Amino acid sequence: MTVPRNPLQPLTVVVRLLWSVTTAVSLAAITLVAVASYGTSVCITAHVGTELIRTVPQADVGHLSAGSLRVCLSEPTTWERVLYLVDVALPMAGYALLFLLLMRLLERGAVDGVHTAATADRLRRLGWFTLVAVPAVTLTEAAARLRLLAPVLPEAGVTSLTAEWDVPWWAVVSGLGLLALGKIMRTSAEMRADLEGTV
Repeated sequence: MTVPRNPLQPLTVVVRLLWSVTTAVSLAAITLVAVASYGTSVCITAHVGTELIRTVPQADVGHLSAGSLRVCLSEPTTWERVLYLVDVALPMAGYALLFLLLMRLLERGAVDGVHTAATADRLRRLGWFTLVAVPAVTLTEAAARLRLLAPVLPEAGVTSLTAEWDVPWWAVVSGLGLLALGKIMRTSAEMRADLEGTV
């Protein structure tokens, strides 16, 4: 008797590898930023309008290109170091959580079956996370970066935030697609349950 091959297995292995790498990199980034940057300057790259920048003693401003600049704070406060940690490590932590949810979906889908209500619910959970949490993470990252620029950018507002925020449109489209697919799978699971009950 042959054991049926799991069609989700190759994808599960790849996602598990991506989750492991992303988690290790985000933990390493948190450790390096928390330890290695202590007692040194904090440098960030921003994409805000360069005409708004002012010169202050505690910051060194360098223009990388027409649309971006690099600001180094020579004596950052503890709060500025926390904001820098958010700017560096939060996106990686968000992606690690995204891969974890995807890995759980694939692993449980292989055990419970693809066309089940539980798999549809996990798919919808992944869709909501992708649609809401990923843009929220990138927005928080942009807000932390703008707060770090406060010494040299005194008039930062909503316009600066929209200029600095790189909206992850892939997450919006993918999240909506996953939600729709979850709804389809839920309907399929209910129809399958009704047919089994009839038979």
